[in-house]
Amino acid sequence: MRMKYNIIFAFSFSTPCLLLALILLSSSVIPSATIISSSIPVMASVDDNQGDDDDNSKENTRDNDEDDDDTNDDIDLDELNLLQICCAWSDKILDGALEYRISDEGDEDSKQSIRNAIQNWDLLIDNLIFVEKQDDSSNEADVEIGFSDSDEDANDEEFDYGGPVAAGKTEFIFDNKGFIDSIEVTLSGGIFGNRFQNSELEQIARHEIGHVLGLGHANFDGNLMSESTDGGTENISTCEINGVLAANYWRLVDAGNNPEYPEAHFVVC
Repeated sequence: MRMKYNIIFAFSFSTPCLLLALILLSSSVIPSATIISSSIPVMASVDDNQGDDDDNSKENTRDNDEDDDDTNDDIDLDELNLLQICCAWSDKILDGALEYRISDEGDEDSKQSIRNAIQNWDLLIDNLIFVEKQDDSSNEADVEIGFSDSDEDANDEEFDYGGPVAAGKTEFIFDNKGFIDSIEVTLSGGIFGNRFQNSELEQIARHEIGHVLGLGHANFDGNLMSESTDGGTENISTCEINGVLAANYWRLVDAGNNPEYPEAHFVVC
């Protein structure tokens, strides 16, 4: 059983940063990275037993953190550069590969821009590779990447979130335990009647692949995962790499066989 949630990350041209509240400081998951976790679950599970375990785990975390209250009180969240961690992949990554397919709607230059963005991630993330699905069969790939139809589709209803113009979006489909089962990425062809340059499309695709790997948005400018292109960068930093490892720690770091939810909700960059 799969469930399609309306969890959409839209990459826009100008948008304010959002932060979850009620956060607790926890021990680091990745060496050299500072992790912040939250009492708010990243995702809801329909597994009642798992839910009970999560509740017990959260209670233990609160108890263990009581002695650190003074330390937590000294943290000024407004001064921290945070990268949100969204979700973990299911056992789809047990074989160390994610299969993706690029829609035929795009021209060859656009497709190559996406391949370049994916290759950038491939070179930096150990224990996981992207494999392009070449056939046009009805069998879904783990990651389906499509394009909007026209130069002005960024203004169309598909990309209309009542705010800034969106350059791309990523939609998650979860299994019945709340782990990522597959993903649909849609890239806009352009904005205000102007086509994106290949370099711009590549940056947008690189950002969306960050979401594919389990990342949310950064709350500061100068990061690939910033919410808008105005404040973003085309480079993948150590912060994003640490975020991906934290999101999928169960497999990419721990080499486990059973998916686990991310222990961290934010990485401090």
